[in-house]
Amino acid sequence: MKTIREYIESLFLGIEGTPQVLKLKEDLLAGAEDRYEDLKNQGKTENEAIGAVISEFGNIDELLEEMNLKKEYRDEIGHDVDEITIEEAETFLNVQKKGALFIGIGVALILIGSAIFFGISGWYGERVGEMFGIIFLFLGVAAGVPLFITAGTSMGNNRKELDDRLIPIQVKRLVEKKKKSFQRSYVFSISAGVVFCIISATPVVALSAYSDSDRYTMLGLGLTCLIVSAGVFLFIYAGVIMGSFTQLLKHKYFISDEDKLGPRAKEEKRKKKPYFWQIVERVYWPIVVIISLFEAFVVGNWTTFWIVYPVAGILFGILESIFTSKDKW
Repeated sequence: MKTIREYIESLFLGIEGTPQVLKLKEDLLAGAEDRYEDLKNQGKTENEAIGAVISEFGNIDELLEEMNLKKEYRDEIGHDVDEITIEEAETFLNVQKKGALFIGIGVALILIGSAIFFGISGWYGERVGEMFGIIFLFLGVAAGVPLFITAGTSMGNNRKELDDRLIPIQVKRLVEKKKKSFQRSYVFSISAGVVFCIISATPVVALSAYSDSDRYTMLGLGLTCLIVSAGVFLFIYAGVIMGSFTQLLKHKYFISDEDKLGPRAKEEKRKKKPYFWQIVERVYWPIVVIISLFEAFVVGNWTTFWIVYPVAGILFGILESIFTSKDKW
């Protein structure tokens, strides 16, 4: 029902909220809700019922003209409404997809560089590893960082162009279709990523059990980093793309930066999220990173430190679903 309410609201953008206008909106919403329930009782799915209700709306200009509101509507907003077009939405999704590829490859290259470092250190000894292995580690970083910068710049600039602009219902319907088409790939990528991360512990455990020598432990760490790189790439690539769909579907106005909301988005978020949850969002992931680093460098548990992130992600999703609005767009 939120979809229908927002669609009706979009029809009245720029029109002064006079009692006459508010009464018209209430009548339209009441009629739409009755029609929606009728279609549901006929066996229609939620999406089918919403689509049918929206398609049955007539030209809003005719209603405005009947109520002598057409002139006020034009005077208020002119001939341009600041909303995101379908073309702009498709550009945004393409930029996000390309950025996801760059970021995923960048992280994988750094992990591959780490894998080579550990491998050389294990095979040829710590001294040779420090001399030559670290070169590959720096090469991985040198190749990955430019990809981060390129992706971050293009994605950031594109988001700023859409910041605090209305996301109209036609854009949401297009994005919803694209999201459904990507759903199978997303599930496969996340599942495969989890499998890679789980089996990544096998080399270091097996080689450590085979011999107490630090050489085999280092070789195992190298293989572990190599396998993890594949899993992390899949997590990032699928996650960023799915996140781009969510960014267009979750809010009424586009949010470029969660820490610097535009006036419209700020008001919408204030209504949907409790203040304490907004604080939790800001401190949650930094705490997760600190825990994972402590696990790896202080405790020295390199074999399972990676599990902190998928567990934290699942927990965050559960908490967010509990404490934030459950309304569908």
